[in-house]
Amino acid sequence: MGRTYCSWILGLSAFCLSFPLYACSYDGQPSNPFTESYPGSLDIAFATSAAVDNKQISIVDELEGQKGLRRVSWWLKLMLDQHGNELQSVSYIYLVDSHLWSQVVGSSIRIHASPVMGDRSSVLMLSEAALYALVGGQVDFAQALELGIIQYSS
Repeated sequence: MGRTYCSWILGLSAFCLSFPLYACSYDGQPSNPFTESYPGSLDIAFATSAAVDNKQISIVDELEGQKGLRRVSWWLKLMLDQHGNELQSVSYIYLVDSHLWSQVVGSSIRIHASPVMGDRSSVLMLSEAALYALVGGQVDFAQALELGIIQYSS
């Protein structure tokens, strides 16, 4: 029984590890932005850094854990309420700095909902600072696109 049990556990572990795991930084999981990021997210990070350095948008105080997740969830809801027209074609939103995926479903947002592998849905990528700038009225979508702090992809 011992050998069969170990083989079964090993097989189950290998099976479970074959699925992609999506953890955001609010979950307390250390992440490597170079291995876990979505294509184009590094460009967003650099553009955000430049926009903050040039005082075009404000830096955001870091909040971790549940407090950070609640804050960003609220900002995402506000962005959907304030900029619904610009988000009509968007299926998912990816926050590049926290690796948080959210799904846009009509006029609501589902946090921690990532696209299925191979899904060609439209994705809006942005950073927390860009999200804060959008909901705070520092920039509009056209300005954010011009600054490179948000990007649509599919």
